[in-house]
Order: sequence, then structure tokens, then C-alpha cells
Amino acid sequence: MSVKDRVAIITGSGGGLGREYALLLASQGAKVVINDYGGTLEGQAGSATRAQAVADEIKQAGGIAIADGHDVSVKADTLKIVERTMAEFGRIDILINNAGISGKPSSHADLDGAAFMRVLEIGVLGSQLMTSAVWNIMEKQNYGRIVNISSDAIIGFGAGGDCAYAASKGATFALTRDLGRFSPSSGIKINAILPSGHSRMTDLSDGSKFITETYFAAKKVAPMMVALCSEECPVSGECFATGADRAARITLATFPGHTNETTPEGFLENWPAVFGDVKDAYIPTNTLDHVRYGVKHASGLDVPDIEGFGIVPDAK
Repeated sequence: MSVKDRVAIITGSGGGLGREYALLLASQGAKVVINDYGGTLEGQAGSATRAQAVADEIKQAGGIAIADGHDVSVKADTLKIVERTMAEFGRIDILINNAGISGKPSSHADLDGAAFMRVLEIGVLGSQLMTSAVWNIMEKQNYGRIVNISSDAIIGFGAGGDCAYAASKGATFALTRDLGRFSPSSGIKINAILPSGHSRMTDLSDGSKFITETYFAAKKVAPMMVALCSEECPVSGECFATGADRAARITLATFPGHTNETTPEGFLENWPAVFGDVKDAYIPTNTLDHVRYGVKHASGLDVPDIEGFGIVPDAK
């Protein structure tokens, strides 16, 4: 494992799962920046107290860490995080986009738009702003590892509500799949995890609290995270469920479908083919592969390679 002496920024790492990522990276010899603005789960800012506590914990254990209290949803703040890291350590090798909130709850029948957008500002925009802020540095180094945090909430709880959290994590999944297929051309690998681990967010409902406290100790998420941060990480643009000492790829699949149909009634009458059978699932490698598969089944034609569309750059 080669994370020793690497410099890592971990957003939202003043507690919960982010703290576990930071502790394990530091114990492996990485120099870590503990970013946490000390905010509430609804998105109101606090102070850097939590970040400082984790940085002090790492230093007391013999590791190297600094604390930062900037808000990742503000572009100027993300640049300050990066500037401070460069001033302190001279490089940035690892970025973990862990910051996220559950948001202020609102109903699907009476949506609070501002609360909904605050969840996306931190979880989605914040991740992309941080990625953008470190990009030129990593590209110049021809080396970088970025790990985003999605969630198995994207599979669907079916509990109703505004679904802001699931929407933010679905966007994170898509961003990882897309940019992670481009990034190896700059020496950067981007992946995501869908972690299951106990945190203050999982305490919001009795059901999730019971599940995570019983089966998903927070520290058991960290090993797979660190694996994706390592030089040896073999992939980019992939997403992995992790927790309880387990890791497994999560991906999208499609099916042969029902073809040569021109009416709505025809698709409904052939619903089993439209819906698909698990045994016939096909996992496309990228968007072009998915398009090829669909065109082939619909018309029998082959879609050629198209430069700049679905072509994965070779990793450096």
C-alpha cells in the first residue's frame, strides 16, 4: 500500500465516517487535512472545533494533520483549502469528497426548495468544486486519487419525503462514472464508495440507527476507502458498496428489451421483455457501449467508435 507521505484532503472529516478515513490514512503515513465547517445536518455553518479535535487526535498518535473550517459549497472557500494545503505540504495527492448533509426534512407534497438545494450544494456542488480546485495540481503531478461518497439510498428506500439526499448521492454516482472515465488521461483516478457505517446521520431514524449500530461499525468502511486512495488502485469511474468488512462493485445494467414496436400498447403487452430478466442483464462499460447495445438489439446495426464519445482514455 502506497499512501505513506501522500497528502490527503478529507472534507467533512470532523466526525463519523470522515474521521475514520482520516485516522486510517494518517496511521498509514499520509499527511491529512481535516476539513469540517462544524455545521448542522441541515447545512448551517458552525466552527472548526470538530476538525481541530480530529487533527489533534492524529497528532497525538504521532501522525501529521492540520484542521480547516471552510465551506466546500463556496468556491472561494475551496480555493482557500487548496492554497493552505499547498502552503503546508507542497502537493495534493488524495481528495476525499466526504462532506454531506441529510438536510432539513420536507414533504414530497410540500417541497422546501431552499432546503433541497442546500443538500445538493454541499454534497454535489461541493464535491465538484473541490475536484476542480485540485485538478490542475494533480494533473501537473500526473498523479491523483479522488474518492466521492455516494450512498445505497440511490437504490430507493421508498419512504417518501423530498428525496434530496438520494438525489445528491445519485448525482455523485453519475459524476464519478462520467469524470472518472476521463480523468486517467491526466493521471487521476476517480472512484466512489456507497458506505454503510454508523454516524450521526444514520441516527436520524430508529431503523437506520438499529441497522448501522448492529451491523455497520464506522471504522469498517475505511479500509476500502484507503485502497481506492492508494497508488495501486486499479480502476477509475467505478463505485463500490462498502461496510462490515465487505466491498463490492455497484453498477448499472440494461436488458435486451422488446424491439420493433411502434405502439404504447405493444410495449405494455410485452412488459416482461421490456422489464427484463436478471439472467439477461448486460453491464455496459460506458455510455457509448450502452448506445451500441441498444442500437444492436433494436436494428442489428453496429455503432462505430466515435472520438470523444464514450472512449476511455488510457491511464498514465
